[in-house]
Amino acid sequence: MINIKLKQNIEYLTSLFLSVFAALFIGALIMMINGQNPMVGYKALVVGAFGTKYKIATTFAKTVPLILTGFATAISFMSGIFNIGGEGQLYLGAFAAAYIGFTFTNLPVFVAVILAILASALVGGLYAYFPGVLKVKYNIDEVITTIMLNSVAILFTTYLVNYPFQATQGKMGGTDMIGLSYKFTKLVKLSKLNTSIFYTAIIAIVMYYIIKKTSFGYNFKMVGENSIFSRYAGLANKKYMIRAMVISGALCGIAGCFEVYGVHYRFLQNISKGYAFDGMLVALIVRNNPLGIIFMSLFFAMLKTGSISMEVATGIPSELMLVIQSIIILFIAGEQGFKNIFKKFRANRRKLVK
Repeated sequence: MINIKLKQNIEYLTSLFLSVFAALFIGALIMMINGQNPMVGYKALVVGAFGTKYKIATTFAKTVPLILTGFATAISFMSGIFNIGGEGQLYLGAFAAAYIGFTFTNLPVFVAVILAILASALVGGLYAYFPGVLKVKYNIDEVITTIMLNSVAILFTTYLVNYPFQATQGKMGGTDMIGLSYKFTKLVKLSKLNTSIFYTAIIAIVMYYIIKKTSFGYNFKMVGENSIFSRYAGLANKKYMIRAMVISGALCGIAGCFEVYGVHYRFLQNISKGYAFDGMLVALIVRNNPLGIIFMSLFFAMLKTGSISMEVATGIPSELMLVIQSIIILFIAGEQGFKNIFKKFRANRRKLVK
């Protein structure tokens, strides 16, 4: 059993590396067609992501929301319930954290930060709870409900920041600033890297431990892989699916909190650049593997940071990295199909040799 599992992991890692290589190769071909040198382009990409202390810090800063939303996707998807509403949960969590920050400005820093994190987790978790209940009790498709609830949350928070909670000073589209002492400390001057990365590391370790080392995490996987068997084994399937949704929503809410306290210091109506969707792609590519989420988040962050420098240095559009991401996803999604094609090709070749 262990050997079979190890073989499957090795096969998948091989497929993943080949997918990344193929995506980069196709990206190189696109550069050549447009008269650009791929070596210069990719060198600019890597230097743009890791060339200086500031660039390294920027790359790591971009991993924070990806890791959190990646784990949020993993815990729900592995439990057989699909939370596509992470973006809305992030927005509501961010607003809840901002509300704590600009309303209770005289609290001790530690108390205020813990309250903000708890508030964002609670609001995000509650917003994921309702579609979870609709799924397990009434069999209403959670994919549809969570996608729809994304728009509800984004539009609702847009209304809040432009009317009842609009900033008393400055432009519209944001709340007042949180308390000055509540801002997370910058780790590298002028960069967006802040102490939220330490909170994220703690959350990642806890999630890894839960998923890999506890019966609680094993039960999530059992429910997702075979709900009928797990039900006969005595697991409360519906409860585990709802719990997975709540945890998923809470993690997305916390990602929103960290954007407020570590980057913007207020809630903005466009506070997320699709972080929840990027995190979902990260989790899907690595099949919800906890360590894989961390490394793939760093890879995606490298592409995002380095592509800007690549465009400045070489004129290659930064949108090329979106093409590379899409190709990776395409190859991973079609992994089994490509394997079948390869097996048929080998079988036909053996026939010809004989």
